[in-house]
Amino acid sequence: MGNWYVFYVQTGREQTACNFLNKLLNREESVAFVPQAEIIFKNSKMICKELKPMFPGYVFTDSMLDERAFITKAYCYFRFSTCLFELLGRKNINYMKLTDNEKRFLLGFCNDEYVSEESKGFIIGDKIIVTSGPLVGRESFIRKIDRHKRRAEIEAPFLGDIRRISVALEIISKVL
Repeated sequence: MGNWYVFYVQTGREQTACNFLNKLLNREESVAFVPQAEIIFKNSKMICKELKPMFPGYVFTDSMLDERAFITKAYCYFRFSTCLFELLGRKNINYMKLTDNEKRFLLGFCNDEYVSEESKGFIIGDKIIVTSGPLVGRESFIRKIDRHKRRAEIEAPFLGDIRRISVALEIISKVL
């Protein structure tokens, strides 16, 4: 696991920017990816699953290069792209890359393809108990639950800040 850098891109064009970066990057040095969350919704009596970017407007890069070498290479790519806007953290070198704790936190929620899958659980009184999925044992990170949309909002560390992200959580039952 190398250094993770984050690009700010046009929202809705994360996958396009990711594909663009992967064409330009040397596969042995760096790979771009978009962390995604599985979203569950009901569509005319059918339950559908869809993947949405976990961090809309951002593309992550896992690179073996140090900050200086990666920045030099990254700025060359901005000239060729209409959807890449900025490399995050360039104003503060301390937040140029994700810390090891931030990487471990995100990898704990995602599978090998950087997708956060659905979690299932139940509520007893005011306590949430998650029985399956990436939220097992991480109930304390949940800040808000929308049972109708089958989603939970969690707080995740991100470049020295706390961001709220939405992940799939189906509450099977609620006991008072």
